[in-house]
Amino acid sequence: MNRRGGHRPAGGLACAAVLLAVTVVGSGVARAAPAHVVLLQPATVSPGARRCLTLIREELVGGGFQVEIVDPGPVRDPFSLADAMQAQHRAVATIGLVGDPEIGRAEIWILDHTGDHAEVRRLPAPSEDPERVGEVLAVRTIEVLRASALKLLVESSRQAPASAPAPVPAPRAAPVETRCPPEVPVQSRRVVALETGVSLLISSAELEPAVMPLARLRVTATGPIIARLTIAGLGTRPRVETSRGTAAVAQELGVLELGAVFRRERRLAPTITLGGGVLHVRTDAQGVAPYMGRQDERWAALIGIGAGLVGGFGGPLAVALEAHVMLAGPYPVVRFVDLEAAKLARPAVWITLTVMSWL
Repeated sequence: MNRRGGHRPAGGLACAAVLLAVTVVGSGVARAAPAHVVLLQPATVSPGARRCLTLIREELVGGGFQVEIVDPGPVRDPFSLADAMQAQHRAVATIGLVGDPEIGRAEIWILDHTGDHAEVRRLPAPSEDPERVGEVLAVRTIEVLRASALKLLVESSRQAPASAPAPVPAPRAAPVETRCPPEVPVQSRRVVALETGVSLLISSAELEPAVMPLARLRVTATGPIIARLTIAGLGTRPRVETSRGTAAVAQELGVLELGAVFRRERRLAPTITLGGGVLHVRTDAQGVAPYMGRQDERWAALIGIGAGLVGGFGGPLAVALEAHVMLAGPYPVVRFVDLEAAKLARPAVWITLTVMSWL
């Protein structure tokens, strides 16, 4: 053993002992034979440390314990010794010597597995009689192990009567007039919700996206199934410009959908929808001479699919973010004489953000 190891401060011993105790408390330990004890003895130790460990082994063997000598390797500090002791799971107790009784402070550490939980016991070497340090530590070690074994025996004898099962009286036959158990109140389920928010409709590559407010009625059916009615309009009017004139395009739509909301109990619930509706397009064109502008409107059928997330706040309010892909048929066209300036909803992307309030 390195002689400088005997001069380690007391704080290091205490920290390592506390670390060992915290690690083993509550951990499951395989039970070994009641008399099997592991004594950690490095191959290179001072004569004083070897004499102390030899006296401990002889005292344990004389007391009826089966002692196994294990070389923990080059253990130089208390923390390494703690790791080596934790590795000995098959013994009822593991014993190690910290420090060197010849040159400084020394302690015997005992990792005791006799009870339900492993315990760390520390036996400091006496300083009043340096010549008899080994004998004193050997006697104290076997006294600790005998006390643990006696405590285990007493506890097991106390628990034996309590473990016997109490006689169970034979059940009586229930009378015919037995009352029905009271009905458990069914937790109210959220069925109807109103949604309001804003949407972004990208209906053509030739037009800028249109920002539109929307309103939505949501009804929860059986399981994850939902039905929705959405109306959007009165938004911005993007313009299309050509050499023959310009036109402002107003768009409104109404959609009826069926969908499903998964994992309603989670904070974020995925949603998928499938539905159809109508697209209403109004154009206000201004021509460049010799062309003249005019106003026009068209109706078209819509079909689309959507997906999104619903985020709940733990109350009647939630937020829904969704993206839809829709096709119109026949699709509306913004036309200047024989020039097609823009094709709408071939396809269209509709992004919605709403606040949901359950009624």
